Amino acid sequence: RDSAINQSTMKIACFLLAATLAAISHCSAFSTSSVLPTLLSTTRGHNVSNRNLSIQLKSDEQHDDNHHTPKCELSRRTALSTFAIIASTSSQFLRPTISNAQDDTKGKVVVYGGSGYVGAHACSLLTQQGYAVTSISRSTPETQLERTKSILGKSLSNIDYISLDASKASLDELTTSMKDVTAAISCVGISPGSQNQKDGNGLVNSRIVQAAKAAGVPKLVYIGVSSSLANGPAKFLLKDYFTGKATAEQSVMSDFGGENSLIVKPAIIAGGPPGEIRPPGPPGVKAVDVNAVAKAVVSGAVGGLSGLIDGNDAIEALW
Repeated sequence: RDSAINQSTMKIACFLLAATLAAISHCSAFSTSSVLPTLLSTTRGHNVSNRNLSIQLKSDEQHDDNHHTPKCELSRRTALSTFAIIASTSSQFLRPTISNAQDDTKGKVVVYGGSGYVGAHACSLLTQQGYAVTSISRSTPETQLERTKSILGKSLSNIDYISLDASKASLDELTTSMKDVTAAISCVGISPGSQNQKDGNGLVNSRIVQAAKAAGVPKLVYIGVSSSLANGPAKFLLKDYFTGKATAEQSVMSDFGGENSLIVKPAIIAGGPPGEIRPPGPPGVKAVDVNAVAKAVVSGAVGGLSGLIDGNDAIEALW
């Protein structure tokens, strides 16, 4: 492989946890004598998930007043709250990641669904233009890496792969993933006819949009669906799909407006990921090339394009 699992974040998390335990090691609220050796051994081995760290509470009455060690005024509640904060912070550091990113001097772009069909092509164009890219998906980093390679026929450099499920992650986690970026792109969506079409296209993207606004993202790009399809006969068969897409588009416009966003609305996109069978488009609808869609997406993220690009003809007319 061209990249390896990034272990440095595990060291940071363990260091934070060790520092907290060390700070309260003399407090009456905790006994950490059996914890620190295990934790330090864990830190050296970078193996957090396979260790079982335990903390024993001691009652204040068990404090030995004959010892000359000053008694810490930290209560059980305060100590537990401190530990919970560190644990919550550490969970973000320990998120599975594959890192190839080297240079973000030109800017950084986050692509939700970056290992999907359009997302992989968008990531490729962004890296070719010198941007650092973070691809986020509910899939593991290894799966994202392999999927991207199968779609493009090559691996990408200057890109991080992070596993994060936008449907289940907290808004704080989603917001953190988009801090200090040049732009955010959402290629997240559920295929027509699949389960959870409504929320998988609508609610999930609305959460991404909300988090992007909270993170102060300057520009947001979303891939919707053409009005010609949404208002055609297909709407009777795929009502939940089109409702979900419409919900996502409304969220983008509500939180970012037309100037700070771009909604690319293709009808049928030619081809698909290797091995994936997609439903045929309506008769007479010409498919648009995936590279044309990706170019429009990237132009919205870093090229100044904004507003709506509705339909395959409008997308192709850009080039």
